[in-house]
Amino acid sequence: MNAMPIGRALIILALSAGFAGPVAAQPAANAATPAPAGMKPPMNDFNQAFYRCDNGGAFSISYDSDTPATAEITTNDDNKPHALKRTPSPSGAQFTGGAARFWTDGKTVVVEGPKAAFKNCKMKTN
Repeated sequence: MNAMPIGRALIILALSAGFAGPVAAQPAANAATPAPAGMKPPMNDFNQAFYRCDNGGAFSISYDSDTPATAEITTNDDNKPHALKRTPSPSGAQFTGGAARFWTDGKTVVVEGPKAAFKNCKMKTN
């Protein structure tokens, strides 16, 4: 008789079915990965920044974290806080909300306040 032992038959059957023991899960090649949050806007240790602009303009911006999703801007043209949400931008960091918009690439700043646009704004370091 040429009978195969049962243990060997089970191993062959398991291997032919594709079982080769425990396998670590691998992410699918096309699995969605979270998009990067984008650049971190300039801020101090308290997640804030203060800017002075041409013609006496000034504003402060406070972020919800050091990788912000929201911000609050207060301009000296109306002295009221405006809530902003981070919005997609092809470059830099952009926040918009209602009558206000803030964008920066870390060097240049574009700010539209509730009453006017601010020009040539520079971050105050002290």
